[in-house]
Amino acid sequence: MANNQQFTFFIFMLLFLAGPLTAQPALYLTREFEQAVEAGTRTLAGQPGPNYWQNRAGYTIDVRVIPSEKRIEGQASIDYTNNSPDTLRQLNLKLIQNIHLPQARKDSYVDRAFLTTGISLSDIRVNGEEAAWDNAFVQQSGDPTNAWLPLPEPLLPGAGLHLDVAWNYQLQTSRREHREGMVDESSLFAAYWYPRIAVFDDISGWDRIPHNIQTEFYGDFNDYDVTIRVPKGFAVWATGELANMEEVLSPLALERFLHSMESDTVVHIITPETLANGQALQDRQELAWHFTARNVTDFAFGISDHFLWDAASIAVGPTGRRVSVQAAYQPETRDFHEVAEIARACIGYFSIQMPAIPYPYPTMTIFNGYGQMEYPMMVNDMEMETMDDTKALTAHEIAHTYFPFLTGINETTDAWMDEGWATLLEFFACTELYTLEEPELAIYPGYYLHGYMGIKGAEVDVPMLTPSNQLLSPAYQLNSYGKPASAYLSLYYLLGREEFLKCVKEYVENWEGKHPQPYDFFFTISECSGEGLDWFWKRWFMEYHTMDLGLAGYRMADGALFVTVRNDGGMPLPIVLEVRTVDGKAQQYTFSPALWEKQEKAEVKLPVETPLKSVSLIWKDFRDVDPTDDRLEVK
Repeated sequence: MANNQQFTFFIFMLLFLAGPLTAQPALYLTREFEQAVEAGTRTLAGQPGPNYWQNRAGYTIDVRVIPSEKRIEGQASIDYTNNSPDTLRQLNLKLIQNIHLPQARKDSYVDRAFLTTGISLSDIRVNGEEAAWDNAFVQQSGDPTNAWLPLPEPLLPGAGLHLDVAWNYQLQTSRREHREGMVDESSLFAAYWYPRIAVFDDISGWDRIPHNIQTEFYGDFNDYDVTIRVPKGFAVWATGELANMEEVLSPLALERFLHSMESDTVVHIITPETLANGQALQDRQELAWHFTARNVTDFAFGISDHFLWDAASIAVGPTGRRVSVQAAYQPETRDFHEVAEIARACIGYFSIQMPAIPYPYPTMTIFNGYGQMEYPMMVNDMEMETMDDTKALTAHEIAHTYFPFLTGINETTDAWMDEGWATLLEFFACTELYTLEEPELAIYPGYYLHGYMGIKGAEVDVPMLTPSNQLLSPAYQLNSYGKPASAYLSLYYLLGREEFLKCVKEYVENWEGKHPQPYDFFFTISECSGEGLDWFWKRWFMEYHTMDLGLAGYRMADGALFVTVRNDGGMPLPIVLEVRTVDGKAQQYTFSPALWEKQEKAEVKLPVETPLKSVSLIWKDFRDVDPTDDRLEVK
C-alpha cells in the first residue's frame, strides 16, 4: 500500500477497535460520576441511565411522646429492599440525635441546653434474629451520628430484609434557632427522631458523612405509617395525611377541618375558645394520631396542648387537586395569624408561576417552633420581627418542596442544589407575588450576599462544586444560598423565562423521586436548551471567579452609544446598563450573559439619540465587588 493508504487504514482500525465514540463534555467529571456513566446508572444527557437504581424502605412506627419528661420512646418495623447490584453485609444507621452528645463533632456553637445523652437503641432484630448492639460503643465512637449494624446474612441484590428496633431519647431544650426539640414546656418539634437507614447510592455507596449541625440531610424515598401517642389535650401535626381524624378531633374541630379542605379562605380549627371549652380534641387520656405518607425522604411532627390551628386549601394542577395548607402556632404570636394565608399564596404561586410545577403533596403545615427548617410537608419556622421576614421565610421553606424533596438531593454534599433554588424561588415569590417594604433586608440579593460584599479572599470565591460538608463559614453560607441563586438567576437571563421554566421542569421530571447529582442538573439543562453551556457551568461552579463588571469606555457612532464592558471577575453575568439623558430621563438596557462565552470584554450598542449625561451598570439583582468603575460620564 502507499503510505497515505496505510495511514488511512491505520486510523480506520483504531476507530473500529475503539468502538462508537461518545461526545465527552468539556467539564471536569468526578471519578465516581464517570464510573456511574460506565455502569449505566447515569448519562451525559442528564437523564437516569438504563441501569439506574435506588434502595427504599417502608417504616411502620409507633411512638409515644411524654412532654412532661421531655422524652420520646418509639419502635419501628422497617422493610428494606436492596435494589443495588451490590451485596450488603451491614446497614449504616443515621442516628442524628447523637449530635446532642457533648463528644459529637459540631461546626457551630451550642449552649448547654442543646446537650443530651443521645439516642439509645434496643431490641434490634433482623429478620427476627436478635442483633448485637452496644450504645456506649456507638456513642463513644469517632462519629456517633453514623453506626454500622452487621447483618446475620448478606443482603443480596434484589432481596429485602425486615428490621425491628426500639429507641428512646431526651429532647433538647435549647432555643437558639435549632431544628428540633422543646419549644416550650408543653410544645415540641420532633425531627430526626427515629433511626433511619442511610442512603446507599450509585455514586458514593453508603452515605457515611457525619452530621455536624451546619450541614443538612440526605434521605431515601420511603413510605411511612406512623402512630404518635400523646397525652390528653395534645394535638399533633405531621408529615403526610391524618388517617384517623374522627378518633382524635372533637366533632366541632372535625367539622372545621373537613370544611378547610374545601375552603379558599382560612378556617380557624382550634381557637382560644375551643381550647378553653374543651372542644378541640376527643376527651381521652391518650390520643393516638395516625399519619401516612408515601414516597418521601423523611418524617417530622410537632405537638402542643395550647397551639392554635388554622387551615385552608388551594387547587393546584390541571385536575384541580386540592392541597391542605395549615398553620399551628403560639396564641401570642406576632405574625403566625397570617401564615396559613401566606403559605397558601406561595403554594399557588409556585404551582403556576415559578417553577410552574404543581405542588406535589396533599398537605403543608407550618409549625411555630424555633427553627427555620424544611421537612416533607412540614416546616418548623420561628416567629419573625417583620412581615417581610415572615413572607420571605415561609416562601423559602415551602420552596424546598421541589428541592430537595421532590428531587432527592444530597444536601450534605451539594447544598447549593437545594438552598440556592429555595433562595431563588423565595426571591421571585417576594418580588412577583408580594411587594416587600424593605426587600434588601429580607431576601436575595441583599440578605444573602451581604457577606460576599464584606469579605475579600478565596473563602468567598471557592468553587460551588466543592463538597458542602468540607466548607466552613462564610464559604458554606455563600456557596449554599447567595452564589447559586446568582448562578440560577444568570441562567434565567441567559435562557429567558419560557426556556428556563421548560428546562427546570424537564430536570424535575427526569429526577422526581430520584437522587440527582450536580452533573445531572448541568447536562439536563444543556440538553433541554440545546445550548453548549459547559463554559457557563465551569465558571459559575468549578472555578475561582467573582462578580465584577466594569465600564471600560464608550463611543458615539451612527446615532448610537457603544459601551465597552469588562468582565474582571469572570462570572457570566447579565449586563444591565442605565443611560441618563441631560434632561433627567433614564432608560435601561439588558444584555445576555452569553456575551461572556468567548470574551472578557464586550462592546454593546444602545440606540439612543438624545444628548446624554451618563451610563451606569445597574446591580439590582446581583452584586458588584468593585463598584468604582460602574459609571461613566458621557461628554
